[in-house]
Amino acid sequence: MARILLDAFFHHLPGHRLGDQIAVGGYAVNFGRYSPGDCYHPNGLAVLHADLAREHELVLLRAPYSDVSLYDADILLITNPDYPLYEGASAYRWTPKDVDALLRFLERGGSVLLLVNSFLSRPDFWEENFDYERVSLLFERLGVRWDPNYMSDDDQIEPAQAGSYRIGYGQGGRVWQAALPPACEPLLTYEGNIYGFKTQVGAGTLVVLGDAGMISNGLLCFPGFENAAFFNELFTTLVPSWSAGVARWDALRYGHLSAAPSTTGLSEEILRALHPDAEWMEDHHYRHLTWTREAHTGADAGVWSAAPVDIAGLVDSPAAVAPLRWLSLDGQVEGPDVEVALAVNTTRRRESTDLHAIGRVQTTELAWADLCRIPERLVSAGDIQHTHLLFELHAVFDAEGRPRCARWSQGQLLYARNPNSLHYGWEVLLTSDNGVIAPRAG
Repeated sequence: MARILLDAFFHHLPGHRLGDQIAVGGYAVNFGRYSPGDCYHPNGLAVLHADLAREHELVLLRAPYSDVSLYDADILLITNPDYPLYEGASAYRWTPKDVDALLRFLERGGSVLLLVNSFLSRPDFWEENFDYERVSLLFERLGVRWDPNYMSDDDQIEPAQAGSYRIGYGQGGRVWQAALPPACEPLLTYEGNIYGFKTQVGAGTLVVLGDAGMISNGLLCFPGFENAAFFNELFTTLVPSWSAGVARWDALRYGHLSAAPSTTGLSEEILRALHPDAEWMEDHHYRHLTWTREAHTGADAGVWSAAPVDIAGLVDSPAAVAPLRWLSLDGQVEGPDVEVALAVNTTRRRESTDLHAIGRVQTTELAWADLCRIPERLVSAGDIQHTHLLFELHAVFDAEGRPRCARWSQGQLLYARNPNSLHYGWEVLLTSDNGVIAPRAG
């Protein structure tokens, strides 16, 4: 049984109405196509979802691609990332960091099924277009060129071939001049066109198909074609080897600090001095620093002992207490001990258990010296008045109750009273310590 994450971040969920109660992904507005739960329109994925549910589970992904957002994925299903110039499109586009994350997910053994269409200037088929400019970031890394101005026959369903399967191919695109690099093999062809290909990236498998409508209600079970059988077999082949049991994991710990600096209190210079090697980002009047604490590839089960809580012990503890520490602001001191009561909830699935734990505490007893090796750096920010700490954990356990993957965040919100601050007379610092443990093939 695989967990299939359906990208609902770079592709908009349904929002087009039929009557008063029904939301669909239609043609009148270009968003929400290829969505589960939509059995009202040929573009929905209700039929595919019903087929997948026999052996797998489908979960919506609502975040950019990263090691964290893909931590529990076995297969990532991407359907025609929205082109942002169209009304109702997703506000988000792939970036090089998203492509890097996809390739890392593949490299450690995950699978990706990417379905795209054409990219046409024709106004009568504008709804077929995908974000060709940004998806090409991935194609370029693979050495593949997509034909952006081609669309298959718009008057008939073409009988493409995938192995022994006769596939109904609607309005879709193709590989440029049917030219693939040696690492890619044709998967779907018709009359000299390559409509889909397959390639290995590290331990993982990437499949690209040129007609997103192939999996829609209208085409999946169209008479005379075998789309449903083809995709049933395809998803079976895409299940990662770790589904039989995980023996290796990748682990990542990373930190962050955010604040709204000013010249009359907590300045940018002070912030940068706390973590001089961190990545820096400006966001309106906030400034953000992020950094990697540690990273491990292919670690054995001992990696779970590095988590801040006993993850396995939480399954049968609906009211656990996490022994943590208040977070250091500069990473050069250990904050005082603190216990956080957690509310723990579990969701039982056929072959796994999802766990969610969350809780928070607060104090008025902390000073800069508790959280920073050189507290004098922060004198201009005033005195700490209130500090809040929260901890949140998501984890997945296998059928035997062993932890399979997890991600967590320990966040801290600090208020220091500074009448000279431009921001309401207070300095606000947010910092976090985060981690993710994800399976690796092999």
